[in-house]
Amino acid sequence: MGKKSGFKQKKSSNRPVSLQFSAPMITPKPVSKVIDTATAGQYLHQAMHALQTEQWQEVCRITQLCIAGTQHHPEYHYSAKGIYAAALMKMFEYEQALAQWQDIEIWNPKDVMNLGNIGVVLIQLQRYEEAIQYFQRILVDQPDNTSAHLGLGLAASNNHDFAQAMVSYQHALKQSPESVEMMLYFAGAVRDQGFVLQNDSLIDTAYQTYENVLKQDPHSFSAMSSILSMRHYQYPIDMEAYQHDLQRCCEFFHQTSMVEQRDCHLHKPLRIGFVSGDFRVHPVGYFLESILAQINLYPLLNQHVSLIAYYTNSKQDHTTQALKLFFKAWHQVQSWSNEELVQQIQKDEIDILIDLSGHTDDNRLAVFAQKPAPIQVSWLGYWGSTGLSSIDYVLTDPISVPVDEEKWFVEKIWRLPSLRYCFSVPNDAPEVSEPPCLSRQYVTFACYQNVRKINQGVLRCWARILAACPQAKLRIQAQELGNQHIQTRFIERLNQANIDIQRVALVAGMDRKDYLASYADVDILLDTFPYPGGTTTAEALWMGVPTLTLAMPGMLGRQGEALLINAGLPDWVAHSEEEYVQKAIEWGNLESSQYSVLSQLRTKMREQVRQTPVFNEKQFAQDFVAAMLAMWQKKCESNV
Repeated sequence: MGKKSGFKQKKSSNRPVSLQFSAPMITPKPVSKVIDTATAGQYLHQAMHALQTEQWQEVCRITQLCIAGTQHHPEYHYSAKGIYAAALMKMFEYEQALAQWQDIEIWNPKDVMNLGNIGVVLIQLQRYEEAIQYFQRILVDQPDNTSAHLGLGLAASNNHDFAQAMVSYQHALKQSPESVEMMLYFAGAVRDQGFVLQNDSLIDTAYQTYENVLKQDPHSFSAMSSILSMRHYQYPIDMEAYQHDLQRCCEFFHQTSMVEQRDCHLHKPLRIGFVSGDFRVHPVGYFLESILAQINLYPLLNQHVSLIAYYTNSKQDHTTQALKLFFKAWHQVQSWSNEELVQQIQKDEIDILIDLSGHTDDNRLAVFAQKPAPIQVSWLGYWGSTGLSSIDYVLTDPISVPVDEEKWFVEKIWRLPSLRYCFSVPNDAPEVSEPPCLSRQYVTFACYQNVRKINQGVLRCWARILAACPQAKLRIQAQELGNQHIQTRFIERLNQANIDIQRVALVAGMDRKDYLASYADVDILLDTFPYPGGTTTAEALWMGVPTLTLAMPGMLGRQGEALLINAGLPDWVAHSEEEYVQKAIEWGNLESSQYSVLSQLRTKMREQVRQTPVFNEKQFAQDFVAAMLAMWQKKCESNV
């Protein structure tokens, strides 16, 4: 009975494995009466076998029998609870799993493995501060426990305490200095801290650490992917460096063996697979939900396509549950190897496989490199080329990728008629309010982007705007501002940019309902660049608040432009920093008698945008299905 049970949390195979805490089954002392210990032991062995063969319901059945029959023998009783909790984790019953492990904690509060399991499940429940406390308890007694340092780093990072995450990962790295996994964790924390603080030294350290990973492990796609993704945050844009890294990414998979391709022929329904780590409360989830609902709602659409999901993340929420209803099959694949996922995609006979992640977290581009489906498409969750020649198309629109920018893509460009995505109407949004300038007698600018998007170029423009609009105020709301260290450092950055902090309201993140309601406190959004808003811009439009955006080269740089032009607001798009500043100044210096202009715009905006490509979910669903059918027909014709 020396085997281990418990939760083993994994990321997708192109990401570092996160934590491995598993509570060892305790070898019980012989008991001679009252309970049939031989039967209890058999139950535990059966439960372990069921756990190892992924029979979660069977694990629950057996362990519950054992738990009920071993009340007077804690060794058996709590061993069964540990195995039961492990199965509950696999079934995403996190609250129930937590209750089991906390029962074990009461019995044995010093059990390091059990404390680690509690920390892991608290991270899944997004209770990061509590998770931090559990990992710290482990480190009091075992200061060199690598898994505890990793757990503390992961919890701190999710809690936007990147400084603590860096320290924790450094401790883990000292224990395993050659570990690529530890280096990747450390690089990620340094990267996040560097961009949040706009610290060039930290950003350079992150780049160098990823390069060191590639020297040690030339096959580390996670490092290559992170380097490419980082380029999108830097301003001014270095397209030469970006193209160089894109070419490296392309060469990275050049030697990848592709699976045998099957014949293509016209048939229906087309089997379309979606691979993503963001089927949850996330911008991808927000944009995807209404489109899939429309496809499922209308027979003229759903008769043509059958949808299959491959979810690469263990996080589950109400959006996850809503999305599951729209798929014919749902595969939970976060713990699968690339080879297992490739085999499942082939078994499902997927015709068109769609990547929704690009070079973001939990991506499976290594699977796409093996070409498990006849047609592969990059869409929605990324904003540039993946660098994979095995991906046939990037699904986009005429504004996001002009013809003269196709040269920046390895893939071919397939354009939808209007916009590359459609936003789901936020059902919990309040009614549109009057603009606050009517009562305050000054304009309130705002930005809801995360702090790492607010670079020095953005702050210089905002400083000029506020200097030229002496009555205007600025509200900056971001999740990271809930961290006191980050907020203090951000205030220093504002002072260095000569922005009067007395005119700026810094607000931490809040739940979505309150966030949407907060648009009643602002008049105009100021977009960031070169990484503009997408979700926030669409949500602001729904709440009647226009966004002033700066269009820049690249699919990401044109994101705000595409949204505002399709919303019928082309005048809110600037094409240079100077135009961006001057447009903002014009609005910020409105006479009180002109506030009615903003009021009229706000009053009619929701109904206006409801009919535009930004929110016209039915039209977008039709365009999307038509694109899939046209891709497949073209493929079949090319095989004749």
